[in-house]
Amino acid sequence: MNIWESPPFAALAAPVLWTPTATTGERFVALILVQFKSPNRGEIATPIVFHPKQLRAMIGAKRAESALGIMQHVAEFMQQQMIAGADFNQVVAPFDGFDVGATTNIKGYSAKQVVDTAIRTLSAFGTRSYFEDDEEQVQRNSVPTRQFLRSLRSVFAQNDDERRARFNRTIEVAGAAGMTIDYAHDKHLIQVTSLPQTAPHLAALQKEAESKILELDITASILRSNAPAQSALLINTAALNTAKTKEASQIANELLARLRFMSGQKGIDLRLVRDPFQAAQILEELEVGQGLTNA
Repeated sequence: MNIWESPPFAALAAPVLWTPTATTGERFVALILVQFKSPNRGEIATPIVFHPKQLRAMIGAKRAESALGIMQHVAEFMQQQMIAGADFNQVVAPFDGFDVGATTNIKGYSAKQVVDTAIRTLSAFGTRSYFEDDEEQVQRNSVPTRQFLRSLRSVFAQNDDERRARFNRTIEVAGAAGMTIDYAHDKHLIQVTSLPQTAPHLAALQKEAESKILELDITASILRSNAPAQSALLINTAALNTAKTKEASQIANELLARLRFMSGQKGIDLRLVRDPFQAAQILEELEVGQGLTNA
């Protein structure tokens, strides 16, 4: 790489400011909206500014969990609007108190550097370690799935460390290579994936979903040789629910039909969930023994 050349990665970025209490007027940057212009035009990121440990140190564990859950839900909600083609000035939050600030141009030599620079430029509390801690998750999950899982874990686990430990589990049985499962507890093995809303996202999300089905099938098959195991695939349908064009709906439905077929062939229960709250309700039902029903 020639250091005198212009950085190849460029993006527009805008802070999302949160006023949690209107009476005091206190305001801070909660997350950043990032839309890449090059080299992969249209790619979206909505990173939260605060590292969970940083936020817990600032406001305490209980308030931090609540705040993170809200910010994660807002980040996912805004990301879906941007994927659907909304400009920064058109993006809205699901709750009052959130406003999008002025847009800034950011450049860098990698996507990660662009996002990191955007956070440090637009927020006084930005921290690079947020991305380093999540690097493994970034590689394994697409952005919508990663954010959905974060919100689901926050809603379902809250301050319960035992529940939090059920997520992103590596299962090793009888010397076999470890398989990563999004949620594993008792006899239940659950993977999470998302539907695409644009053609460029289709290939990546199809690969993600098929890889997770394979991991789920192999892990459940190994475990069933010694104990009961029930496998399920939760599909985040936010892209389908917010599709604004016939083409967007068709793209999402094509992958959904493929995943229905593959899940059926492998004996995997399939559930459609519109948001992390509905997914959390399913996990609650599993704990009380109500189980899953096919979609």
